[in-house]
Amino acid sequence: MSAAGRGAGEQYREALRALLVQMAPPYGFTLATFTAGGLTAHFHDGAPGPWAILLFLVGAFTGYALLAVITASLTHRLAPRPIPLNAWQMVHVIPLGTVFVLSLTSAYFISGPVAWYTSGIALTFGYLGALAFVIRYLRRPADGMLGA
Repeated sequence: MSAAGRGAGEQYREALRALLVQMAPPYGFTLATFTAGGLTAHFHDGAPGPWAILLFLVGAFTGYALLAVITASLTHRLAPRPIPLNAWQMVHVIPLGTVFVLSLTSAYFISGPVAWYTSGIALTFGYLGALAFVIRYLRRPADGMLGA
């Protein structure tokens, strides 16, 4: 059915569904970032100062760089393509739970400014690693890509 044959409400819902699929990973990463920072702040005297924020940023970048190194050994180049997320995967239960556990562990057991650095690493490794696991291993072959 063409766009002209569908009502405005149906077209709106389709646009919203497409937007939700596209925004799911960055939205989940935003939630994970707040979780990691909030847990670290709780265990380390509240709001971080500029140096602690910089350490958190450097830690998150370090985690990203390490994941890039891990994937650099791929034998073929990857072309950008849609990420196959189903509705339940967009809730991010597993990635956010992983970030919570890793960040809580980091904030509780590591003291001083280095805790902000390790929290940034825990954020990136936990969220991206767990989301990739969910996308790769917890999909049924019959599941279609949401929004496709």
